[in-house]
Amino acid sequence: MSFTYTTLKEAIQDYTENDETGFIKNLPLFIEMAEERILKNVQLTLFQKNASGVMTSGNQYVAVPSDFMAPFSLSFISSGAKEYLLFKDLDFVQTYTPNPATTGVPIYYAQFDVDNFVVAPTPNAGFDLELNYLYRPASLTTSLFTLTVIPEGGTFTSSDTITGGTSGQSSAVSEVTSSATLIVGIPSGNYTVGETITGSSSGATAVIRAIGADTSVSWLSDEARMTLLYGCLTEAYTYMKGDPALASVYERRFAEGLSRLKNLGEGQEIADEYRYGPIRKRRT
Repeated sequence: MSFTYTTLKEAIQDYTENDETGFIKNLPLFIEMAEERILKNVQLTLFQKNASGVMTSGNQYVAVPSDFMAPFSLSFISSGAKEYLLFKDLDFVQTYTPNPATTGVPIYYAQFDVDNFVVAPTPNAGFDLELNYLYRPASLTTSLFTLTVIPEGGTFTSSDTITGGTSGQSSAVSEVTSSATLIVGIPSGNYTVGETITGSSSGATAVIRAIGADTSVSWLSDEARMTLLYGCLTEAYTYMKGDPALASVYERRFAEGLSRLKNLGEGQEIADEYRYGPIRKRRT
């Protein structure tokens, strides 16, 4: 059975037997941290996509997509042929071309920072690029659900964050489908039927008449549900400074789940046999 955002939060609370306000507020963070650990440890090829771009003459930097996690390949067209750049450590690339003013047909690339690659040598012309990469899928914490409301005053907008007057819960409004229906993000806790919500930007108010069910699932919460849960529990127990023996059990089960995911054949970690190889001659 898959975890939805709501049922995963409930499971974390059930396992930890913790209903403290601060703990509940941090449940989305535990989930996001566990998702990140899984995605970085197991490069699942189903989270693979292509993006097109350009290398600009005289500019050694190439921007990466906003959802980028790790590269599979980076290629460009030169003289009608596709050329693949070799992925290296940053030190290797900077040693190969210590002077960015040195230009040529690029051979190597490295991760410079979270937003950019650096290529070497610096391009001597403009080239069309194709990046095949591991992307970060949407977190389970971005799940949405429907609130049916009785309007009291004003009009909600998609730039609003609504806050419950009784529960104190807050959610970003994703869409206003009608004056009586809002599509919103799922809060860390729970709204209550009958409470008044207020929009942060619009000042609009309404009374919650019905709360839609959370039915959203992610690949991880469906196909790797227990690995995700144990990852969340390791983060939760770190936050709680909980029983070390129990934290160790959850960490071990999480590691076992990661191992099983790797063995599926969908997420073999990428090893570039050329990363530490000898420097190649420049192409001209």
